[in-house]
Amino acid sequence: MYGPLITTLLLVTANSFTIHTTSTNAISKEFHISSTWKSCLSSTIQPSSAPVEQKGETVPSATGTDSPQLETTNQAKYGDSMDLPNTYVRCGRCSAAYALMASDIGEKGRRVECSLCPHSWYQTPERLFTLEPGHELSPLPEADQSRINNNIQAGRSPDFMGEIKFYVGNLDFAVTEEDLSEMFSEYGAVGNVSLATGPDGRSRGFAFVSMMDKSVEEACMVLDGKDMNGRTIKVNLSTS
Repeated sequence: MYGPLITTLLLVTANSFTIHTTSTNAISKEFHISSTWKSCLSSTIQPSSAPVEQKGETVPSATGTDSPQLETTNQAKYGDSMDLPNTYVRCGRCSAAYALMASDIGEKGRRVECSLCPHSWYQTPERLFTLEPGHELSPLPEADQSRINNNIQAGRSPDFMGEIKFYVGNLDFAVTEEDLSEMFSEYGAVGNVSLATGPDGRSRGFAFVSMMDKSVEEACMVLDGKDMNGRTIKVNLSTS
């Protein structure tokens, strides 16, 4: 349904390129979307509008005719030796985002593969996402990468974030998602932490914490009434 598929895979890992025999073009360097007002694992990087050169070689296609093999030459360099662009793609299975420009995939697009799932799809330039004002790409936290890998090994959906969710309120405005993750991780595997923020990116004083196993409910409820940064936090089961 996508037309001829290229039979050579360009697996992009860090800044090196390795050719594998398969039917997709893998991409790496996973990112998540965050507000520019939040503290990110990487420094703020301004989008780049510099042109990207395409290089390639002719290889047999799945139909037996010759097609140009366009390499994603700069994808692994974004956020490293090259500025991040303001366009990206998102994996439909694990939700990992990848910095990508239209020039990386050619005028008609090409098939790409998530390096975490791996899930593959045919990506066209017109279906690239553009970052909204006030947001940036920053490296996907190691905890999220581990969660995705563990989900796959356990036979769960890659984007599974847990069986139970808690509302955590009356938080000091200086408390971070990392602080909450560290606190809840003492009672079990943390699937996700989402700190509520206002339009200015500042904390609204509450968050939601998802735990992978619902059996930790009773253990986590001991955090209700706990002192955190001089404030007595409130922990309830979330109904959302």
